[in-house]
Amino acid sequence: MRLRALEPEDLDALYSIENDPALWWVSSRTAPLSRYQLRDYIANNEADIFRDAQVRYVIDCDGHVAGLIDLFDFSPLHSRAELGVVVRTEYRGRGIAEEAIEKIKSIARETIGMHQIYAVIPETNIASIRMLEKTAFTRSAVLKDWLKTGQKQENALIMQCFL
Repeated sequence: MRLRALEPEDLDALYSIENDPALWWVSSRTAPLSRYQLRDYIANNEADIFRDAQVRYVIDCDGHVAGLIDLFDFSPLHSRAELGVVVRTEYRGRGIAEEAIEKIKSIARETIGMHQIYAVIPETNIASIRMLEKTAFTRSAVLKDWLKTGQKQENALIMQCFL
């Protein structure tokens, strides 16, 4: 497993991940993205967290897109960013997310010079909470009614990892 930049050949995988409505409730997405928008994103993405306040990597397993991992909402002043990770269904349960998180923690610490990364996780997403705890994240706070699922609101946890 390795982390790498987005390539034009990743368009179909990016399209399927970004347009999966099952994932929208943990983000702020409310509508699908077009191939044109995603092609433009890939073409113009400079992968500079200081310029864009975010950086995205492909989680590559033997030349296949296993998922994506992001640092976003980067604050140079506070030396922190939020973590986002999605592993495609067929790659889950293999420890790929944990390995990708360890690699991005190293990048955040050694290359970017960050102090911490954090994640906002639905309180009911036990698998993600356990996965983050395996990678040295700790529970810091509960955000009441933070996420909307259908017609109800759900609590979320803030989990932090100091680098």
